[in-house]
Amino acid sequence: MRTQFLSLLALGALALPAAAQTQAPQHGIHTGNIVFTYTGEVLPGQDEAFRQLVPKVVAAVAEQPGTMAYEWSMRADGKTFDVVEMYQDSNAVVAHVKDVVAKFGGELGKTQKTLRLAVYGNPDAAAKKAIEGLHPVYETPLAGFIR
Repeated sequence: MRTQFLSLLALGALALPAAAQTQAPQHGIHTGNIVFTYTGEVLPGQDEAFRQLVPKVVAAVAEQPGTMAYEWSMRADGKTFDVVEMYQDSNAVVAHVKDVVAKFGGELGKTQKTLRLAVYGNPDAAAKKAIEGLHPVYETPLAGFIR
């Protein structure tokens, strides 16, 4: 019995340093990353133009170094869509908005309308100004992680 106890104690002592070295994920809104969920609706009669535009927007955004994720999804109604976006920081948000507006602002305005923009993280004043026209809803970080 004493041998088993000492074995368990030794195993625990060996495991402790390994557990102490485990680090929390170094990504997420607590580290300065900013996440958006954008919900929009395709305007009547603009289905084809919208579907042709989206891959062009995605290809351009893929070239932005501060954009970490950018995923579009269409809902079952075929009109409502969501975009999940993740940026390194506020500077990346500002760069993204400037780039997309300059390249696609007119076309996006003709093919879709904003329903909701939810913002997760803590964008700075410049990033907030860049997206203010979309009437964002700011969510307050509570807990979580991104790997």
